[in-house]
Amino acid sequence: MAKASIKVHSTTMRDEMQRDALQCALLAVNMYDGGTDISNYMKQEFERKHGRTWHCIVGNTEGYIVGSKDDFYIDFSVGKREIVLFHTA
Repeated sequence: MAKASIKVHSTTMRDEMQRDALQCALLAVNMYDGGTDISNYMKQEFERKHGRTWHCIVGNTEGYIVGSKDDFYIDFSVGKREIVLFHTA
């Protein structure tokens, strides 16, 4: 299996949480084919590790606006998968 390239487009997360998000995404992309499954996995893992309420968008991430808590937002890609992960109150 070829190594997927990772590119962070925008983030407010601290380095440790950012690394956790990227590792979680790599696992999810390798385990699942569908965007819904990837999104559900990442949401569940982040809620388990970092408390509620997390949201994850996988797919076309252009043209959106989200309200997230400070230090809890990341927009990145893993290979051709575009992913947005954020925490709300």
